[in-house]
Amino acid sequence: MDSYKIPSECTHVKIDVGLSYGANQSSCWLDTEPDVMVFGFEPHPGSVANIYMGNIQLRHPSHAAGGKPLDKKHIDSGRMHIFNVALGNVENIETMNLYMNSKDCGTSSLFTHDEKFLGPIEQVLPVPVYSLKMFFDTFPWNKFEYIDYIKIDAQGSDLNIIKGAGDYLKERVVFVTAEPDGYQYIGADDCNTSNIVDYMKSQGFIPVNHSNTKDPTFLNTKFMHLKDLFISQR
Repeated sequence: MDSYKIPSECTHVKIDVGLSYGANQSSCWLDTEPDVMVFGFEPHPGSVANIYMGNIQLRHPSHAAGGKPLDKKHIDSGRMHIFNVALGNVENIETMNLYMNSKDCGTSSLFTHDEKFLGPIEQVLPVPVYSLKMFFDTFPWNKFEYIDYIKIDAQGSDLNIIKGAGDYLKERVVFVTAEPDGYQYIGADDCNTSNIVDYMKSQGFIPVNHSNTKDPTFLNTKFMHLKDLFISQR
């Protein structure tokens, strides 16, 4: 996971976990901040292929609220790097099943989804699973003191992904947004608001009501002086 280059104009970093087929959150960041580098993680191969094609058609009316899809120019410039892998709380690379949703690829998950919420499963695909700690172990910390923001929308895996960052979370990350939607996935009940809040507090974060985010968002008390950093999650 160290085979990437960061353009010289990039002075800070954001991480987008769960891109769906449009990488809309990354799009907002990259359009707003010309000096940001974004690393995206998305296990669904069809979604990644769609982003690279750069011709993204809206697939559901509700998705319009997420903003415009990623402009391929950001990939071509090197300011957006996508890893076609899943993330979790693992110590070594593992292979797990990705349950791919027939109605919305963005609701595909490492957990079997409850079909009464999300409809039928189209395909089950084995995918590689890494952790944020693995990524951070090879990250160029000599160039970047901290990570501005980690946005997670991983369909029941959000809490596992947070835990998988290890001590880097409390030492190197300013803001985190995570989605507590485990109730929609079988075996993901732990991914709920209460558990996410408790864990984030144990890592030195406080919940914040941020005007630019929808899901639960947290600020690292170690970086209170950076509370005005730009973040956005629709």
